[in-house]
Amino acid sequence: MEYFQAYQTRAAQTVAVINEHIPALTVGGFTAANLQTQSQALNGLAQARDNALADYDQTNNAENQGFLFVSGLTLSLPQAAEGDLDDGIDAESPLLDLLSPAYSIKPRTTASALERGTKVVAALTKINAYLAALPAPRSPITSGGKGIADLSAAMGAQPAKEQTVEDRASDVSTARSTLRNAAVAVDRLNKRFYSRLQSESRSNANLDAALGQIVTESANQPGTLGIRSLLQGGINYLHILLSYENGTYDGTATNTVEWQIVGTDGGTNSDFAHSDAVDPSGNALGPFTVGQTVKLRTRVSNANGTTTGSVRTLAIVAG
Repeated sequence: MEYFQAYQTRAAQTVAVINEHIPALTVGGFTAANLQTQSQALNGLAQARDNALADYDQTNNAENQGFLFVSGLTLSLPQAAEGDLDDGIDAESPLLDLLSPAYSIKPRTTASALERGTKVVAALTKINAYLAALPAPRSPITSGGKGIADLSAAMGAQPAKEQTVEDRASDVSTARSTLRNAAVAVDRLNKRFYSRLQSESRSNANLDAALGQIVTESANQPGTLGIRSLLQGGINYLHILLSYENGTYDGTATNTVEWQIVGTDGGTNSDFAHSDAVDPSGNALGPFTVGQTVKLRTRVSNANGTTTGSVRTLAIVAG
């Protein structure tokens, strides 16, 4: 169960007691029906949060694909140039030296990949011009059929992808805050009703007995294990690589990650047919096939209960 579902359970118990014993009870102008409506509205807000997370995960994955493409070409194109040019030829040795500035940059991040890419494009532009001007013209430098035009286009598209990731991250933050604030409002209203019920129970023995139906606290429920990112990668680019939010892994509890393949395993929350023990350093799930959409979530259990994380979604695309 997610954190807000505990509030929903308490609200349902409170509404049941009110309807049975004091149907006309109100607090601050709110009725039991108002409490029930606010509680049920959390489902829609949770779905909006999950939708925002799905959008974020897809855009984050697209940005990562762009980074991997740029990074890969900044490594392979210089290698291709080294194979095509001869350091023993006076005209070609200086051209190879043009790649030296690129070699000093390790493309481990988007920023460094773009920086290295800029230097690779500058060097290859001169190298390709030389190759084309030879008496017997030679083809421009390529790797895997990709050249500087492909690298330049990918580099040009990357800043927009990064901005989209930031925009979708903001959407997620807003959706999470909206859900949490609404859940807190339900909890507060429920506690106000409970206080009124306690007051009325002093002169109503049946109501006093019924208050035991309302669970007021969740004793030592486990915390939620948060997913920081899920990216497509791994062997043949057919796995989902998971990393977890710092400080959310509880080594004293049982931590699992569970997933379902949409259209194959079903589509409801009871259809998470696959699971694996959480590795706090990260998990690699799969392999999957191109075109599959995978939904996943974390589950943390201890002797007092179980907590599940929000559902995350990623569509597997061709690498």
